[in-house]
Amino acid sequence: MWKRFFQRGDSGQAATATSAGIEKLPNRLGVKLAGVQAYLGRTSTILTVMAFFLGRAMILGELSPFAIAFYAVVLRLKRSAARPVLGALILGSFTTNGLFSIWPILVLALLGYRFVYGLLSKKKALTLGTVPFVVFLVDSAVRLAGHTATGDMNSYGLMMSLVDGFLSMVLTLIFIQSLPIFTFQRGVKELRNEEIVCLVILLASMLTGLHGLHLGLLSFENVFSRYLIMLFALIGGAGVAAGVGVVTGIILTMASLMAATQIGLLAFSGLLAGLLRDVRKIGVGIGFGLGAAILTVYVNDSSSIVVALEESAAAFAMLLLTPKNFIDQVSRYVPGTHQHSLSQQDYARRIRELMAMRIREVSSVFQELSRTFAQISSAQQKAAVQDEVMNKTFQSAATQVCKGCFKQEQCWEKNFYQTYRALFDTVTLIDIEGGIAKGDIPKELTKFCVKTDAMIPALTGAVEISKRDMQWQNQLADSRNMVAEQLVGISSIMADLAQEIRKENHVSADHEEHIVAALEHLGLSIRSVDIVSLEVGKVEIEVTSTGATSADEGEKLIAPLLSEVLGENIVVTNKRYWEDENGVTMTLSSAKLYHIETGIASAAKDGRMHCGDSFTALDVGNGKFAVAVSDGMGNGERAMQESSAAIRLLQQLLKAGFDEQLAIKTVNSVLLLRSQDEIFTTMDLALIDMFTAKTEFLKIGSAPSFIKRHGKVNTISGENIPIGILQEIDIQTVEEELQEGDLLILMSDGIFDAPKHTDDKEGWLKKKIEDFESNDPQEIADMLVELAVRINHGKIIDDMTVLVARVAKYKPEWATIRLPGVQKLKRKGGQVLPDPDKLVPMT
Repeated sequence: MWKRFFQRGDSGQAATATSAGIEKLPNRLGVKLAGVQAYLGRTSTILTVMAFFLGRAMILGELSPFAIAFYAVVLRLKRSAARPVLGALILGSFTTNGLFSIWPILVLALLGYRFVYGLLSKKKALTLGTVPFVVFLVDSAVRLAGHTATGDMNSYGLMMSLVDGFLSMVLTLIFIQSLPIFTFQRGVKELRNEEIVCLVILLASMLTGLHGLHLGLLSFENVFSRYLIMLFALIGGAGVAAGVGVVTGIILTMASLMAATQIGLLAFSGLLAGLLRDVRKIGVGIGFGLGAAILTVYVNDSSSIVVALEESAAAFAMLLLTPKNFIDQVSRYVPGTHQHSLSQQDYARRIRELMAMRIREVSSVFQELSRTFAQISSAQQKAAVQDEVMNKTFQSAATQVCKGCFKQEQCWEKNFYQTYRALFDTVTLIDIEGGIAKGDIPKELTKFCVKTDAMIPALTGAVEISKRDMQWQNQLADSRNMVAEQLVGISSIMADLAQEIRKENHVSADHEEHIVAALEHLGLSIRSVDIVSLEVGKVEIEVTSTGATSADEGEKLIAPLLSEVLGENIVVTNKRYWEDENGVTMTLSSAKLYHIETGIASAAKDGRMHCGDSFTALDVGNGKFAVAVSDGMGNGERAMQESSAAIRLLQQLLKAGFDEQLAIKTVNSVLLLRSQDEIFTTMDLALIDMFTAKTEFLKIGSAPSFIKRHGKVNTISGENIPIGILQEIDIQTVEEELQEGDLLILMSDGIFDAPKHTDDKEGWLKKKIEDFESNDPQEIADMLVELAVRINHGKIIDDMTVLVARVAKYKPEWATIRLPGVQKLKRKGGQVLPDPDKLVPMT
């Protein structure tokens, strides 16, 4: 993450009006220090600076496990930086220990590890997992050898050697987790909690290298430790800052027991600083200063209070000078921060782009396949096939009759065109008449052909064969056309899906936080809110709630509140319960302007178990509602199988996004291929737009449909054959603008043909429907079936099905909930407009 920071220019802006003037200063400095940032962006430079301070780091004045652990990890992960790191470690150790003390032992440990590393690497026996154990053995062995050489070997020396080796091993494990962030060997998406702790330990270990460095009364060690805690308080909040304070205090205490009081001070100060981070840098500084002042009063004298406050002020000044873009870059990798949420959204956006690109590629493949089939079945190809069949007809007859004839050369070489024309006219006559008498033979053929008695039967037989060939060729061409249309449909669906995936929903974490805060304002326990879309009329939000007090909490509380926040009616469209966690995930979507109430009644012929009619009423998506009735050929189980198969396939095609006409053509093709028997079924389909109530009727061999409005009944009818008979079907469409309260009645021919006593069945049914006083769809469906049975003296003379749909205006069951302090989300044309004010209500 540091690499990205150093390679980016300064683009930060002030976070709040309070700190705007102060934060402009580091932004200007960031521009001036661009050259320095570019230099520090080199990995080896960063690691070398870190190595210098780790070389100075000591524990209890005699243990230095940091150096060999750091060098071992750098040698493994970033070997190109190993030499400058080794030099920096030795130089850092020399500046704090001098020529005498443990400096020679440290150098021998580093060189000894380099020698062992070289031997094991040649044998390929050293892995990243074995590095900590090798560090332990080398460090302990060198220190034991040093004690032995100086004659200082005793139980205390043995224990301290082993302790130093053990600490080196533990620090190696820690550095393995934290150093990849600086060596850029992994694409960091976010830091896990363990990695954050390891990173803090690494940084705190560097701070111990500042021990003993002062500027007047100010300790560099204390100033930078306070700066580190303030930085993490600003980025991660109270919890992260308190944890950093504890870890930093412990590491500093290991270097000097005099710093034991720092643990509580740093942790408490970090906690207060994190609690005030909403006021940005100013709040963090005030919170940390208060914490430091309060605890210093209890643990130190008055003079120490002034020094502690001065150190905190120096750290706060460093925080003010820290460029905002650096803070934002670090925040991207800390879970729970706003910048991390933006980073996750950006990552999800790239994934969506990749998915959309792959889907578009597959869509292009289907489009190309469709063009290929369409070219094969084009008019030019059909004409070429017809010419080929005609040529085969002539060739077959010529092979049978003309072979061996003394006039063959004269007919087929010298007078080819005349011969071809004569045969063509003869074949045309045979095709039209079905045969040809001897007296009807064209004169052009009798002029030059001396074998007409043999030629006519040969041509007749060849024409019959050609007819069968042409029939199969036409069926094959029609099938190719249907496949081409279906491939175009699939390609269109996939292209639309890619477009939906690519849509930028312009939803930020602020809007999700805004909704969570509004719901929690009602006292609800909300685990998460995921916004899929905020487009007007196409809102889709998933809310996960825990500990729900009511099964219809979503309908009574969540949906009304979101309706107020979004400015449109929202309803619960789906629920998923999590029994093990006592939670529920609700999908909330835009309510349609209209909703459809349906009633269905059906009866099988002679009271049988199986009715040959099938029906469906379902929301197919995209704001459309489909109602359909299908009447299978005949009665009983076989008719039921055919009609139900047609209805089920139609349902799936419409829900998948297929155009309704292409869906019906596909159903027709499937019925043709299901059996060699003559199988057909009618299809009566109505698609109702639930935003405009505009309805499209598609009728294939079905009985008339009726629309009842204000007591008057209109008829929708079509004249065509059922599906499953011919490859090419005529789909008649009728569009009607329905209104609130309209009744749409679809029926099978068992109902329509029930009034045997009259020829005007349509008029008779219209009159009866007009006489019905009820507007309840189910009651009307029941009354129509009962009427059809009653006029036939109680007999069910055919399968009967009635589907009644009523168009009703959507009326929310619960009023919207308006809460004080909760703002509405501003939207325009589906875009969420930026709002300079904070969306989340403050309590």
